[in-house]
Amino acid sequence: MAIPRAFLPLAAALALTGCFTGERPSFDNDTAVPTSTGDANIDAVLQRLDAVPIARFTAEYDVTTRFGDIESEAVVVQSDDGRRSITINDVRFVIGDGTDSTCDLAADECEASINDARVSDVGVTHEFYGASFAARLRVDANRRVADTAGYTQAVAGQQATCVDIPLSGITKSYCALDAGPLARYEGNDLLIALTAISDTPDESMFRTS
Repeated sequence: MAIPRAFLPLAAALALTGCFTGERPSFDNDTAVPTSTGDANIDAVLQRLDAVPIARFTAEYDVTTRFGDIESEAVVVQSDDGRRSITINDVRFVIGDGTDSTCDLAADECEASINDARVSDVGVTHEFYGASFAARLRVDANRRVADTAGYTQAVAGQQATCVDIPLSGITKSYCALDAGPLARYEGNDLLIALTAISDTPDESMFRTS
């Protein structure tokens, strides 16, 4: 399946950013993080995860929390104007729409802040699809005990760039789409799989009740 046309400029931007050395900003602040880990396979995935802030999409995920065998569903939406909506089960995080909010959709109540404790049982944060797993990948890059393996595979009809990282007692897998979002993660704690993605932001996912 062809990558949607709206994603192609992003892929081009990735090709350009990959040529630079030095530092680039992280997802939510001006704290600089190293561009390169020294491993080309890891860096190829990181370049994509780091590009998430410029992407426009609606992405659906299945999340398996292996400690407790919890099955969850998540939907992530990013719009052209910088708004984001991340829904994990009945908890919705809405960012960049005047006031950041964390809402319990089942209870029909919101708090005017981002509170990741609401999804602590799932084992992810509201930034699981980009910044938080880029941070995880950088940590695992420093913990690798052997050579990594890089490859591509189709995930939800899109090409994903992947890396397997051998760690002590386990191999973790990270995949990201060319447009940026996490496509797949497998570790001893979680299995996250992208199930569908569109380049059209679903405005209904910004509702808080």
